[in-house]
Amino acid sequence: MSEDLLALTRQPWHWEWVPTVRPGEPADEAWIERLAALFEEWTSEGLAAARAAWPADAGAEFPFTSEMLGRDAARWLLERAEGLPAWTRLAWGAAFVNGRPRWAPVPVVVEFTGPVTGDPNYLMHLVGARGMEGDAREPVVDYVTTSIGDGLRVFALCRSEEGAAYARVHAALRLDVPPTGGAPSVGIDVTLTTLVFEMGLMALIGNGVEQLMHQIADECVPTDGGPARLGFVAGTEVTGTEVTGTEVAATGGGPA
Repeated sequence: MSEDLLALTRQPWHWEWVPTVRPGEPADEAWIERLAALFEEWTSEGLAAARAAWPADAGAEFPFTSEMLGRDAARWLLERAEGLPAWTRLAWGAAFVNGRPRWAPVPVVVEFTGPVTGDPNYLMHLVGARGMEGDAREPVVDYVTTSIGDGLRVFALCRSEEGAAYARVHAALRLDVPPTGGAPSVGIDVTLTTLVFEMGLMALIGNGVEQLMHQIADECVPTDGGPARLGFVAGTEVTGTEVTGTEVAATGGGPA
């Protein structure tokens, strides 16, 4: 692989968590406003150029604004996050090329569970390291080492029943979360899943998911004497929502 192509596949990403909205609860308006402002910052220059090129005889005004794009993206993400299990969260990312956001939002479903005792290889099966139905080629497996655990990332080119090409990225981490706030250390398995359908994004998504894996591991570690952004305790010790079928539950210090 040439140095230019290698550099392209290692472009930086911006990753955030989508707020959890329980059924019957109002949407997080403050988060929607912040996302609208973020997309306005990212897209205002490009939209200004597109608006300037809009034909004078189009018969209608230019239909988009940066704020509109941000609000639509926020609502789309909230809809996708709604109804996910309590131990599953939605992350979204933006891929940057030459310092500018190129693709956003890119959703990734992230599931947190307790490790399966006596079966350290089950994660390989969950992420389809040896292939899944729909794979058009043998998956590419890369191993990832984070600050508190190891994992793997699987990339595969796929083809739908209709013949459309897309790519899947599945990843898994086994993390040893250090003790915090008097709570003991705990083991966490994390799986990540996303599908992409644009050729250009396929070249970037693997590295993007790997960056998210590192971010998740780092957010499990307490910083500056405060709690970790991602907090977990044994499910038997939690009052409230447990992670069904596991020994781990996310505390109120979970992803924001």
